[in-house]
Amino acid sequence: MNYDFQTNSYDTTGPFSDEPFIIGSDQVLSANDVHRIRKKLTETIASSGVPKGHPVCIYGEKEAMFPVVMFCLMLLDIPYIPIDAIMPAGRIANIKEQTGSRVLINCSAKPCEVPFDILINRQLESVSSQTVSHFLVLNNGSDPVRYILFTSGSTGTPKGVQITQQALSSFAGWYLTWPGIESHSVFMNQAPFSFDVSLCDFIAAFGKGSRMVLNDYATLKSGAGFLERLKNQEATTLVCTPSFILMYLSVPAFNAEHFPSINQFIFMGEELPAATVRKIRQRFPAARIVNAFGPTEATVVTTYIEITDAVLSEYPKALPIGYCRPGAEMTILDKDPESGIGEIGLIGPNLSIGYFANDEKTQQAFVEIDGKRTYKTGDVGYTKNGLFFYLGRNDNQVKLNGYRIELEEISNVLLTHPHIRNASVVPLTNGHVTKKIIAFVIADESGFQNLHAELKDFLLQYLPAYMIPAEFIVKSEFPLNSNYKTDKKALLELYMNEL
Repeated sequence: MNYDFQTNSYDTTGPFSDEPFIIGSDQVLSANDVHRIRKKLTETIASSGVPKGHPVCIYGEKEAMFPVVMFCLMLLDIPYIPIDAIMPAGRIANIKEQTGSRVLINCSAKPCEVPFDILINRQLESVSSQTVSHFLVLNNGSDPVRYILFTSGSTGTPKGVQITQQALSSFAGWYLTWPGIESHSVFMNQAPFSFDVSLCDFIAAFGKGSRMVLNDYATLKSGAGFLERLKNQEATTLVCTPSFILMYLSVPAFNAEHFPSINQFIFMGEELPAATVRKIRQRFPAARIVNAFGPTEATVVTTYIEITDAVLSEYPKALPIGYCRPGAEMTILDKDPESGIGEIGLIGPNLSIGYFANDEKTQQAFVEIDGKRTYKTGDVGYTKNGLFFYLGRNDNQVKLNGYRIELEEISNVLLTHPHIRNASVVPLTNGHVTKKIIAFVIADESGFQNLHAELKDFLLQYLPAYMIPAEFIVKSEFPLNSNYKTDKKALLELYMNEL
């Protein structure tokens, strides 16, 4: 499409190709189809009276229409909020209430359980349009909000990260210069659109004309089905978390001989182990392997490094997360004078303007240091020879399979259960890599037939599946520390001793 992220425009005069461009789980769309959809959706939005700046929810999974609707809303200066079809109704309702969104565009055949005043179906027709007297409009002057992604929140309420035109165009302008991001590339998308890793596939497609292949949950759940699709579509590039690729490295046939089109792996979202790189190098010796780092608040990623054999040899245990991107800055805050270790801070035009309608959290995370607006990531690290290294989290937030999770959010939801008296949620880690989440509870066990299954079902009403603890452990009491707070370290030690 050659969409210009800097000017938020594309050449509408054509001609547009009829070659496959977006290969969804339901249909295949060409660039010509995208142009047609843009015109149709523009008409429907206008006839529905939706103004610029009003947040609009997009509901679906991996339908070809989903990224096209994202593209169309950006052109209309309407912020989009991606909603996964597997997201619990309670969470969708929370997001709707927080943002004041009155509009949902459903790209899926599955109905959304949460009602919206204006519902636009997958045929781009308004099928439920109530009279709306007032639309909340986000006004950020000449730097409009492009999208809002909701991440886990410690109070039990998800936080909406607002990314503007400046931040998105700053990242896209850099990302599109990366080696291997070409018009003939084929991106095998698997990250949900509510996870900003997916934006790498989206930006490559609309900014460079790369082909994007979308994979739904059913395909991903079937390892053989995903690999078959990967091969048939001749995918060249995988942008994913290390945990995702590890699932397929257990398949002996996942190698360059059987998948000759793959020439690039781009990792982000969690720490990349050196051992994983070695396995990939054995299977795909000619492929480029990239490691990148960055939180949603800084628009996808802020660092880049190609993990060559030389890099792997120099750093055989802990790989660097890369060099800071041009136009931005990284710094180590509250640095220990001896070790040089501290909190990673980010500065630059790629930063979010803050959390939607949450000034308190915004002021805590985005601070002014030496006259520069700085995002405190909560990630601990250090720098050496211009390279940055990641050592883990410094708060109650963890990353599991690439997803950021506030452990307190899970605890707060558990405490709303009528038969739970106390709850403490802790991560089981190997080094600083989170392996699983364990929930300790003080419960009235007589209120349960099957505590594990019932608590899991209860949490799924309010939280996405990736936040559900792997285990629920019942305790009669919790150990306390000297401040009379639950001693989570002692809880974990008790758990390990009982294994």
